[in-house]
Amino acid sequence: MRSNEEFARYIDATLLKPNVTQEDMRQHLEAARRFHFKTVAIGCAWIPYAKELLAESDVGIDAPIGFPNGYSTTESKVFETIDAFAKGATEADILINIGWLRSGRYAELEDELKRFVAAAGGKVTKVILENYYLTDEQKREGVRIVKRAGADFVKTSTGFAAAGATLDDVRLMVQEAGDSLQVKASGGIRTREFAEQLLDIGATRLGASNPHLLMV
Repeated sequence: MRSNEEFARYIDATLLKPNVTQEDMRQHLEAARRFHFKTVAIGCAWIPYAKELLAESDVGIDAPIGFPNGYSTTESKVFETIDAFAKGATEADILINIGWLRSGRYAELEDELKRFVAAAGGKVTKVILENYYLTDEQKREGVRIVKRAGADFVKTSTGFAAAGATLDDVRLMVQEAGDSLQVKASGGIRTREFAEQLLDIGATRLGASNPHLLMV
């Protein structure tokens, strides 16, 4: 098993519930700073507050784009990306238009993701497929589109669907991603054992909403 210090740097500590209070957020940010998680994944309106509280720390700020449904317009997603980075985000996770992928509208989806990557201006970009709604072939096609768009990561889930990351999905995505794309597993990661298994089969980032419980 990886040391806690090594393990923590795989974690995007997630707090994306709509009813989060400032006190909830403060506690989340302080825990992330204490454990040295890779990033905090938080609602974009909280980014300036997080930037202030995480100053001088090694914890980045991960912005959710097009959350939690993915069907906002490309133009709004691009603006949200630019705005999030301007306010202090260091990474961004965009949810694809799931309906476009399921409908075979691959060119439009690829164009949206290319515009997202361009708007990020060289910052770390992750693309969420929301695998719960997809067939295995749609997952594979989604990974191929993300690769062509030039993003850094492809991600399994938002955590808002009925199911999240699975070992089978991560294996499929790692196989399709090859060496040019990393895989982030997210959703339903509640034990250190499962988290370690996901890393062992090739995930290089984990999204977890209760990451302190994984620090054993």
